[in-house]
Amino acid sequence: MATINPSDIIYATVVRHGATLLSLRLSGLTSISQILVRIRNHVTEAAGLVTLKLRNGSQGWMYQQPIILPGISR
Repeated sequence: MATINPSDIIYATVVRHGATLLSLRLSGLTSISQILVRIRNHVTEAAGLVTLKLRNGSQGWMYQQPIILPGISR
């Protein structure tokens, strides 16, 4: 995957079984780890296997990866 600059606009989509669980427009981030933190803060009820789709609107690249969202401990 290409680099992420703080000025980049990242579109993140989380999909499970073809249904979109979350769609975010992000900026000010510099790593995939920061993107995952934001996603986990928004998708609190969905644990398990999902597909993460990222599009960098500034640089023009796309990235897609299956990920496992952990359950929330209470």
